[in-house]
Amino acid sequence: MVYIGKLCAECSLIKYVLTSIQAGGSCKWVNDSQRLLLEFFDTVCAAPSHVYHTALPLSPSSWLHGSYSIELSQEVRVVKGLPTEWGMCFRTVTLGTTLWAIAHWKDTIAVGCWSGDITVLDGITGSQTAVLSGHTYVVTSLTFSSDGTLLVSGSRDDTVKLWDVQTGGVIKTFRGHTDCVLSVAISADCTMIISGSSDKTIHLWDIQISIIML
Repeated sequence: MVYIGKLCAECSLIKYVLTSIQAGGSCKWVNDSQRLLLEFFDTVCAAPSHVYHTALPLSPSSWLHGSYSIELSQEVRVVKGLPTEWGMCFRTVTLGTTLWAIAHWKDTIAVGCWSGDITVLDGITGSQTAVLSGHTYVVTSLTFSSDGTLLVSGSRDDTVKLWDVQTGGVIKTFRGHTDCVLSVAISADCTMIISGSSDKTIHLWDIQISIIML
């Protein structure tokens, strides 16, 4: 067994557990540890010792909680109101800006912001991994391609953009709408983008022709 105390001392608890999760690991201690870490992610990142000071004492009466009764006896003890099980929401991420659109593919989340930027987050921890800049006004719609390699965005700057997810670069900007682009979609074979706008039109864009014409 890998002990949480040892892992905290080496500052590798989060990495170990999340690696187990991403590899498809599923057992009592991995599942319980996942909820513990994600629920208290920001606090534990700032100071791993808070696994004992904050996370474990306030976690439900779970297998993990019971396994550290000796360590918990040395901390503040919750005598009333301790939850009996984990809640439905396991992670809250605060970005400090108004969020207008969101898309998710496997372990990647894309968020459209008021500034025109697209913030890319780790789908498990919610940590920021990249910022895609290119739109000049709020991003109102987002969608990933079926294989996750492409991202399509629509904006109040009346444009549609196609992004390379791996590099974060703009592959192509599509102009033609005369008002805010409110919705976007991409075909399963990644050959066509569909966009809808408040100008009361739907545009169908041929990705292959557009890229060839660059």
